[in-house]
Amino acid sequence: MLPLGAAMALSLTGDLTMYAVLANQTEVLGIGLAVVGILLGVNRLIRIPGNLLAGALNDRLDPGLGRRRLFLLGLCLGILSTLSYGLVRGFWPLLAGRLLWGTAWALINVTGYTMVLDWSTSSDRGRMVGFYQMAFMLGLAFSPLLGGTLTDTVGLRLALRICAGVSTLGLVIAFLALPETRPPQEEQRKKSGTGPLLLRMEARAAIWWQNLKSCPSHGVRRSIGQVDRQILLAGYIYLVTLFVSSGIMMSTIALFLQQRWGSSITFNGLAIGVASLAGMLLAMRAFAGMLAGPLAGTLSDHLRNRWPVVRLGILLGAAGFVTLALLFQVWAVLLGVALVALSSGTLATSLAAIVGDLAKSEQKGRTIGGLATAGDIGSAAGPLVAFALVAVIDLRWIYLLSALALASALIATVGQGRRTQRAV
Repeated sequence: MLPLGAAMALSLTGDLTMYAVLANQTEVLGIGLAVVGILLGVNRLIRIPGNLLAGALNDRLDPGLGRRRLFLLGLCLGILSTLSYGLVRGFWPLLAGRLLWGTAWALINVTGYTMVLDWSTSSDRGRMVGFYQMAFMLGLAFSPLLGGTLTDTVGLRLALRICAGVSTLGLVIAFLALPETRPPQEEQRKKSGTGPLLLRMEARAAIWWQNLKSCPSHGVRRSIGQVDRQILLAGYIYLVTLFVSSGIMMSTIALFLQQRWGSSITFNGLAIGVASLAGMLLAMRAFAGMLAGPLAGTLSDHLRNRWPVVRLGILLGAAGFVTLALLFQVWAVLLGVALVALSSGTLATSLAAIVGDLAKSEQKGRTIGGLATAGDIGSAAGPLVAFALVAVIDLRWIYLLSALALASALIATVGQGRRTQRAV
């Protein structure tokens, strides 16, 4: 677990350095300010199909190719993308590098979560997913601080090469210490006792016929069972969560502070620049999410029912956005961001654990890939919607609408809670 989390966190250095410094390094890279948004967002767009592909690869691995090798491949592609940022100049080469990173992260993220599900059981899955989420949040907080400091100290080009070296350290750790979690297909076939192709077809036909007879319509149409509805609901809640937290709040918090207090804020007699405060708030968000993940996961394991924890996470997020919209003190902004961050960490952990509980063993990769895709759709759409609305309504109303979106997710959970494990 530790090598997996460390490698994943270290792989983030290049991407998050770009988020931290790209807007003020346009001359160095030979681009205009107008394309910064495209370069920062295009990796999420490529991840929408990439997550599904990564999930399918995890479930249909060729003999000799386990999840470990797929994870290592993602790390290698991530290192290449970071190196490319420091070597090329101009929009199109940088765009190619960002597309490469989106592909890399789809492999890293989906495979990493799938390996955690392989290691865990229903009794400890929440805790293990929570600790993996903590590693992600640690990378989220550490990487922009490292990249920004290095850029100011040694320049962007050298900083990105150092970031590539840091990611390479993660690759070495994973290569030396990360075990395989799923045997290749040939070994699985031997262990399950499946024989030649004809026997496998007969077994699948028998399973299909039993499922067919169990449907109320006797096979006229396949109904979606309770388990499948819970998985779809988890995806919907994850989409809404990242839409409002990673999408809307992260992209607008600096503008929100500037609209409310101007270029600087005086807090307890200390003047703080808006940009510095925004950076501190985003770092605080990462650390709050890092703490929330293991706590939420452990609580859901203890309760043996993860839906109450999901509802708690939704309520925290809604309360955070209401606080941001209605209160006008600096402490209220700190509290609002903290509540949204705790919500994100809680929901990311508990929803992944629910999906892990409910997914069939042979479909874990695709199911996690679908969940990641839902999140990427939300986080990609959030900034687009926010900046389209900000031209016509105040940000406070956008934050209230975000709270209402979370309220819709809360309503959707009504009736859930009796079971979060797949019946066997």
